[in-house]
Order: sequence, then C-alpha cells, then structure tokens
Amino acid sequence: MTSTIAATSAETVHPSAHARHNVLVVDDFTETREAIVTMLIAKGFDAIGAESGPTALDFFQAGMRPCVVLLDVRMPDMDGWHVWERMKAHEEVSRTPVVILSADHADDKRARAVGIREFLRKPVDARVLVNAVEKYCERRRAPQPAA
Repeated sequence: MTSTIAATSAETVHPSAHARHNVLVVDDFTETREAIVTMLIAKGFDAIGAESGPTALDFFQAGMRPCVVLLDVRMPDMDGWHVWERMKAHEEVSRTPVVILSADHADDKRARAVGIREFLRKPVDARVLVNAVEKYCERRRAPQPAA
C-alpha cells in the first residue's frame, strides 16, 4: 500500500471540506459521528464527519486542512492507526493535531508513543471533548450568534 494520500473525485468530498477551521470527526459508527458533529456545530464550530479512514484521506486529498481530527481507532477497512500513518506521510497533513477516541485504555499509551496529541476515552464527556477541540481550534472557531 502506498504511503501517499490517494486521489479522489471532487464529488466524494463535501463542499465545505476546504474550510481551514473545520473539525473532522472520523468514526464508522453513524450515531456517534453524527452526535459529535451536531454537538460541535451547536457549540459554534464547523464540523464534518467521515465514516471511514479512506473517506478522511479523501478529504485531505481534496484540500481539507482541519484544525483538529477526532479519530476513532477501531474501524473496519482502515483503523485509526493506519489513518495516522498515512497522515504522517504527507508533510502538510502531518501537522494536523489528532485526538484519538477509543474505549480501550491501552490505546492511550500507543497514542503517546506514535505522536498523537491527545487521547480521550469513550464514552467521552461532552465538556472534555469541546475543551479538546477548543485547545486546537480556538483561533479558528466560527462566530457564535449573539444571545
């Protein structure tokens, strides 16, 4: 398997994927992915979901440079570790902060060993997740409507 990010057609990438302040949520479990994306949007972030590792890599190939990637570890076809390896092989994409989301505590040690910025154990508390996103996206956060 090649270490470069694979090419994709423009039709497979969401139009807002080019925004530099997006949060990319990569999780194969639809309910989890959609809940996180919805919560982040409600908190004023632009967020987009990818249902698989290859889809996330397609977003990068199309030019998406999120402020942070929330990456599930256990996914079919391509696990989160493989996604991270592919990201590291692309100079610009490799600078993107990644937060691993996993129910397996052992993944915390592995995440630190391979250079992942942060590990959050599932189920993730909403406040902890938002705080992690704010840490990496604070300057690129979408404006919230006035109350």
